[in-house]
Amino acid sequence: MELEINGERHEVAVGTTLAQLLEELNFATNGTAVAVDDSIVPKGSWADFKLAQGMKVDVFSLVAGG
Repeated sequence: MELEINGERHEVAVGTTLAQLLEELNFATNGTAVAVDDSIVPKGSWADFKLAQGMKVDVFSLVAGG
């Protein structure tokens, strides 16, 4: 199925969870926030959150600065 991840189109297997997607794309999970279709998904839900065709996924890494 096709998803939009950080503005780019990606093909993933049907039934892929958010946690699996992050692992497959080598995203760090510490200090990371994820929104699906403009709604934040709590980290505790990533393993059970099944993605569907056409969803928009935005992955944000928190960065400290000064």
